[in-house]
Amino acid sequence: MRVKKSLSVILAALSLISVVAFSSCRDNENQGETTTRYEYTPVGQETTETSTEKTEEIKEIIKDTSWQKNFLVSYRYFDPEQSLTTMKIEEKKSSGAFTVENSDTGSIQYYKANGNDTDCYVIIESEEKQVHSVLTGKKLSSLSSMFMKLSDISRDFPSKNNVLYMYNETVAGRNCHKFIQRAYSEGELTQSVYVWVDVEYGFIAKCESYDADNTLNLMWEIESFETGKLKDEDVMIDVSKYDFGVTVG
Repeated sequence: MRVKKSLSVILAALSLISVVAFSSCRDNENQGETTTRYEYTPVGQETTETSTEKTEEIKEIIKDTSWQKNFLVSYRYFDPEQSLTTMKIEEKKSSGAFTVENSDTGSIQYYKANGNDTDCYVIIESEEKQVHSVLTGKKLSSLSSMFMKLSDISRDFPSKNNVLYMYNETVAGRNCHKFIQRAYSEGELTQSVYVWVDVEYGFIAKCESYDADNTLNLMWEIESFETGKLKDEDVMIDVSKYDFGVTVG
């Protein structure tokens, strides 16, 4: 049975997604904790390796952000502090429009270019009144999506002392470098993070974060990805059929 969420709860969840993930999987710089170089051999893990060469050294992430101008990505996201179930999110962005849709909550964030400003609409099918606001002085092209923030990673990530390249593995059909990063405090393991970095564009296609008890505490994984194919009409929403009785700003 789906529990109906209030508008404020959904808005809070949408804003928290990038914040929580950004601190856990991007570079995993654990405050107050020490890190150490280590050798890691997976035990009892079934893998779908695409390469048997494990001696390859990845010194730097090759990043190409051109995909951020026009893309469609569908991904699963799990954070037990927000929800006990995995959320499925789809983002679509073209030159004139951008949408973030959460299929589980039935909520959509819709951004539309409006000169030097951007119109922002929050649509929740179960609500009678929807929300409209204007981001003054913010062009659509300057906005950073949730997936952009989730998937961002520094170029020098592979060179960090507590990071080890494992092998290449496919995620949603895309070739990725798989890394493991571990953090220690006073010699005790505090966190393990597995990161799959897209070889072509250099974004995190998949991330799994585990605590000291090997409990999953954060995860996301793309299910599909394409770039450069969307037209504005593929993204734009007819807002005239909704009642925007709530105005913000």
